[in-house]
Amino acid sequence: MSANAESARLGTATDSPQAMHPRFPSGPALPAIVRHVPAAEIQIFIAIIILASIFSYAFPDSFATTGTLLNMARVAGIMLVVSIGQSFALIVGGFDISVGATMGLVSVICALLMKRGFDVNEAVGLGVLAGSTVGLVNGIGISILGVTPFVMTLGILTSARGLADQLANGRVITGFPRDFALYGRASWWGMPSAACIAAVALVIAWFILQRTRAGLYIFSIGGSRETTRVAGVFVERYEVLAYTLCGTMAGVGGIMLTSRVAVAQGSLGQGYELLSVATAVIGGVLIGGGVGRLTGVVLGVVLVTVLNTGLDIAGVNPFLQQIVTGLVLISAVLLSKARAVSIRTLVRQIAVPRRG
Repeated sequence: MSANAESARLGTATDSPQAMHPRFPSGPALPAIVRHVPAAEIQIFIAIIILASIFSYAFPDSFATTGTLLNMARVAGIMLVVSIGQSFALIVGGFDISVGATMGLVSVICALLMKRGFDVNEAVGLGVLAGSTVGLVNGIGISILGVTPFVMTLGILTSARGLADQLANGRVITGFPRDFALYGRASWWGMPSAACIAAVALVIAWFILQRTRAGLYIFSIGGSRETTRVAGVFVERYEVLAYTLCGTMAGVGGIMLTSRVAVAQGSLGQGYELLSVATAVIGGVLIGGGVGRLTGVVLGVVLVTVLNTGLDIAGVNPFLQQIVTGLVLISAVLLSKARAVSIRTLVRQIAVPRRG
């Protein structure tokens, strides 16, 4: 059965991601490409332009430079990979707060393998496999055993961080082979390798979500788990898949971050659990599942990267930066809810005729 036929069979719960987003009203005054962009993404893009303009005007010798742009590309590349993984968990109806701990665990495992003589590519592959395993455990616990996402991923967060510190004996690991720099610190064809890896991850994630039956079911489960089950879909299988993909992306992000800073330790990915959720939600991924676009996630990552970089250059205290990030996240959620309420109200007004 084709994906289109499956979508028709599952009904509104499995509408394509594009169909789940508010669009601009069609009309001759708007180009087709603009009519198909959600209003939230337009707003984020405008916010990025405004922030970049302000920081460029205020700090022309620091912000608007090639070096700063390349550094932002490296930072955004790592964040994007982890946020893409988090998007799978959010779209399927859950979330994963263990991604930061997974990054730290993968960092330590990869570093120890290289220290013991493993080839760089072998160590990287086994490290990513470790991340996938963490995601698989999360998926089994949440979908099959019925543990709530918060409790399950919190438990894995604590366990993974403890295991990483145990493996590293609580110390920092340094002194990696030169080839390891290719995964986060070096450049590919003149572009930061982190940005190139993120582009590959983005294409793979887009293909899974938009061109495979698995992606269709992940959206459907997030929209209505029971409806999808009644339609004959093995819900648990695709929930586990979503969390496994989340863990895999966290593992890739851990490798990239380790390569970029040339240091491995259990606490390396601390903070990415907030950033990955924040950037995905800011980009329009709905907490509760069923809605999300990767283009929005990309814009959310760019917005947070521009904001944090500008605040860094301005000398703003890192703790205040965390406060700002949290406020931006709350604002994004409130705006998302406001748009959803407005759409539902509009639908009711159209569906229910007024009494004369």
